[in-house]
Amino acid sequence: MASLLGPGGVGAHAPVLDLSTAAGERRTLEHFKDRPLLVTFLGPAHCLFCRAHVIRLIQAKDEIERLGASVILVAYHDPELLTTKMLHDLDVPYSLLLDPTKTTYERWGLGPVKLWGFVTPPLFWNSAMIMIQTMRRGEKSLGSSPGAPQRGGDFVLNCGRKFEFVNRMYSFHDRPKLEDLLTALRRCSEQKRRG
Repeated sequence: MASLLGPGGVGAHAPVLDLSTAAGERRTLEHFKDRPLLVTFLGPAHCLFCRAHVIRLIQAKDEIERLGASVILVAYHDPELLTTKMLHDLDVPYSLLLDPTKTTYERWGLGPVKLWGFVTPPLFWNSAMIMIQTMRRGEKSLGSSPGAPQRGGDFVLNCGRKFEFVNRMYSFHDRPKLEDLLTALRRCSEQKRRG
């Protein structure tokens, strides 16, 4: 569900994004110019909902490439913690950028999770379903992570770096459907093709 709250909704220019990779290389939106772009801000390193979202994005890799699009994952925990928790056993084909100060999260309208973000009925239901699926597969819990939980979000940017799709999460479970993200990327790809 797309949110129009925060520093920009659909049609607004994206805020600055200038972050480092785990190897210390700087990346900005300019590094991905002339391509539709999906920017996904991840929650805490132990978030199973974020892990499920990353897995869906990996599964959609071929479709995303066919659209000529790029994907950026933004995280605030250090890469070692991420790889031992959320991203363990995953071959992530996308750029992972780090925002340990959460400045970019804030700039993009993503604050900390408020109390009501923990107590929504859908969160309890979805958490129970994920825990059952995790136990059935014999996987362990991802445990917990240090620091206050941060809200995530998903943004699709067209080649002019305007928002085509905006989802600022209010809780851990309200990621958009993958098809909604792909539909927005298709629109951007079509806009680029038409020039």
